[in-house]
Amino acid sequence: MPATVAMIGLTHPHSAMYLDTLDALDAVGGIALYDQDTTTAREVAAACRKAVGVHDDLAPLLSSAEIAHALVGVPTAQSPAILVRAIEAGTPVFTEKPAARAAAEFAPVVAALDRRPVAFAIAYLNRWHPALRQLRDLYREGAIGRLMAVELRMVTTQARFRNPGHWLFRREAAGGGILSWLGCHWLDLARYLSGDEVASVAAQLATTSDEAIDVEDTAAVAFRLAGEAEGSLHAGYLLAAGAPGYEGTSYDMAVHLRGTLGTLAYYRGNAGGRSPWTASRRAGRRPRRAPSPSHNRRRGATAAPPASTPSALSSPPARATRCPPARPTRCASSKSSTPSTRPTRLAGRSPSLGDRARCRATMRGASAVKHAGGSR
Repeated sequence: MPATVAMIGLTHPHSAMYLDTLDALDAVGGIALYDQDTTTAREVAAACRKAVGVHDDLAPLLSSAEIAHALVGVPTAQSPAILVRAIEAGTPVFTEKPAARAAAEFAPVVAALDRRPVAFAIAYLNRWHPALRQLRDLYREGAIGRLMAVELRMVTTQARFRNPGHWLFRREAAGGGILSWLGCHWLDLARYLSGDEVASVAAQLATTSDEAIDVEDTAAVAFRLAGEAEGSLHAGYLLAAGAPGYEGTSYDMAVHLRGTLGTLAYYRGNAGGRSPWTASRRAGRRPRRAPSPSHNRRRGATAAPPASTPSALSSPPARATRCPPARPTRCASSKSSTPSTRPTRLAGRSPSLGDRARCRATMRGASAVKHAGGSR
């Protein structure tokens, strides 16, 4: 029987996207709507074909036997109290990240789960990206040996494109800026991909925007994992072009796991529109060990540095990774005047991911390239 889901919070930047998803799921038969702004709730209900009611009181909504799940997307400052109420009502919860402004504010949620365990998930959806799951599997199979470093980058459009008057840019409501909104995805991935925990951390934060915001829009984070690998994250609302809002906008994102035998990499970047995620692995190729010194001598080579292991990802079916068809532009380090239509490799002198990013950024038509999936 299709379930009824309580959608708690309708002004969150992702609320409309969640409603679209719930509307498309056959397993969802009805959506009960809650928001402190009842006018907004009624407007949303009028446009939602699965809406089964508008509520201004959480208690009867959460205690209703008809509610199978609660999807929570409210201002971060309000999240812990609402999550505790949902848990105490025995309602399974899916909540937007980061779910609290600070660890101390999230402690009551953990305590509530200890008292009454229910299914509980936070929206770190990149854990389910097939490309990143494949990267994780390759790392755990030993493809790059011992992990030495983790490099993360999460850069997106400037605050002026993202409604700087929204509660996301007010510290009292959101608790933080780029780190708690988007950087958290990549910090979560560092743990998920490596299977390791952060042992120490230091950071520099800054608000560089000309907009009237009081949260950081730029962050540089350095951390060390318990297994001794060093890590870094650069995050910022920095891109000077892109679609306004939170859906279909521009990103410059990368994940690199560097090990004793090579590197695994995930990359997504575009210069004004959405582009396919890019990777450094050839379709169908498995990672190979670096040639042995004796093998190199037999081939007449005097020395060979360890070859970087190709990364996890090949281009999605029917979405070949390529620079847009446009005026040929020479990438300085690849020495090629024709955009490649294949994923690049990290090994040898093939064009690097950075080379391709620079090439793509200089080519016209980048904004016309489509993309599927990713962080918002």
